[in-house]
Amino acid sequence: MHITYHAAKRFLERVFEFTSYSKEQIVNAMKLLERDLLNVELRSKSRVVLPSFPNFHGVFVEETLVTVIPKRPNATL
Repeated sequence: MHITYHAAKRFLERVFEFTSYSKEQIVNAMKLLERDLLNVELRSKSRVVLPSFPNFHGVFVEETLVTVIPKRPNATL
């Protein structure tokens, strides 16, 4: 599984509500996401709930996390 730079930036912006961040923070976010998603099976779904952040989905394209989006209340996948 690969985590994109863009996904890490969106993770910081949407989950932690950061408006500015350093390259080091983005790299750390990539590592955190990689550890969090280590044992997640993707199967055929393109959206997966982030295990440690259940109010957010990770959007995957070909086993690569491309962005992080908030879950809508009462929405189904």
